[in-house]
Amino acid sequence: MALITMANSASGESVIGRVARIMSAFTRARPFLTSAELARETGLSTSTAHRLARELAGEGFLDRDAEGRFGVGARLWELSARSNPLEEFRRRGLPFLEGIHAAVRQQVSLAVPDIEGGTVLYLERLDQHGNETVNLGEVAARLELTSTSTGLAILAHEQQDVRERYLVAASTDDGGRGLRAGLAEVRRRGYARLAGVLVEANAGYAVPVFGAGNRVIGAISVVVPLAEDRPELVLPVLVSAGQGLSRTMGAEKRPYGEREWLRGPG
Repeated sequence: MALITMANSASGESVIGRVARIMSAFTRARPFLTSAELARETGLSTSTAHRLARELAGEGFLDRDAEGRFGVGARLWELSARSNPLEEFRRRGLPFLEGIHAAVRQQVSLAVPDIEGGTVLYLERLDQHGNETVNLGEVAARLELTSTSTGLAILAHEQQDVRERYLVAASTDDGGRGLRAGLAEVRRRGYARLAGVLVEANAGYAVPVFGAGNRVIGAISVVVPLAEDRPELVLPVLVSAGQGLSRTMGAEKRPYGEREWLRGPG
């Protein structure tokens, strides 16, 4: 098999940087690309894009279809599935997501934070068959922390110094006071709820998931159409799943807010 050389380009960019640009060019909408398309998407020359893509295909990181186009290879999934902690979290979380899904028959997701990047990364999502609810939290998608119930549930339970650093960076005209108050309310209630933010017709609920040392490591969320919003049905199941997955991930038992679930979102 070919071995990718480690020399820098004439511009000073390392081969790793160029490879990252190639791998990032593939999307759900465009899973296969020609050398010319790779060059256009990455800004690399066609010869460089083709050479690197060919070498990546030789190592199994890319595949080629019958038309000679490149696509992401199975080896990336193989390496991730057997060694990436996110895959372990997704695997352990899946039975809890399935339990929620069976009970509420709505869209259920598992996500982890990227605090430095200000985003949440979605690891898994279960959709209700025939449910036409628009949900931007697709698997492998990233959304802003403060625009999702998932992100708010995580950020509210981050360590105080991390939370304060983010609040300073995310301050708006009110100096971050609105976000600060909202996060305090999430901690008090034990869950986050956002309605009509990313999708006007949706409401999202989320609870944090804790790991060893009771550090927040992710969140489980449920997205429902506002017309079908039933917090008294969603919240007990969602909170129970959050607690169960937290214990599975090594957290000590802890309360989830003031248990005002039957009173609704307020």
